Amino acid sequence: MSQNNNSNNNKCKRKILTQRHACSRMNFLYQAANLMAHSNNNTLAAYYGKLCRNVGTKTLMHMSPALKRTLCKRCSLPLLPGVNTTLQVDKKPEEETSLDVEKEKTPIKRSRRRKAKSKPVEAASIDQQTKLHLECSLCQAKRRFQLNTNNECWVESPAAIVQTITVSKQSAEERPEL
Repeated sequence: MSQNNNSNNNKCKRKILTQRHACSRMNFLYQAANLMAHSNNNTLAAYYGKLCRNVGTKTLMHMSPALKRTLCKRCSLPLLPGVNTTLQVDKKPEEETSLDVEKEKTPIKRSRRRKAKSKPVEAASIDQQTKLHLECSLCQAKRRFQLNTNNECWVESPAAIVQTITVSKQSAEERPEL
């Protein structure tokens, strides 16, 4: 009976050890992807991001939702606004007035092209329906996030935590052989 219990204990230790290795590898690959994305090497950054996802899939480990949101869903490139991603705040669609419809019917005067003047950027008002649009520069995939500050992901809430496992450093005698 004690031998059966001892073998189950070794399996548990071995699983925790492999998860630690996979977690550290995923961490390294994610950091490498971010470093390559900052240095404008987007294809290599996307490759490292894809490797990070593959390691998590093969070891059945889940990435945190906060990390998932930073990667492109299509090419796994780390989304860095201003570096390799265009960022836009979606305004609410305004209702058309009768004056707008009348303006569309009038013919447009054609004139020579002139250099366009840059318009000042308006500060967007943020409310319940405002959405954030991110477009990947590598694959042109678009992601939309609703900017509702009251909502939080269930996985990130304290009620979602079932069990907390702390892994301490073990001496060489206590480590299971692989």
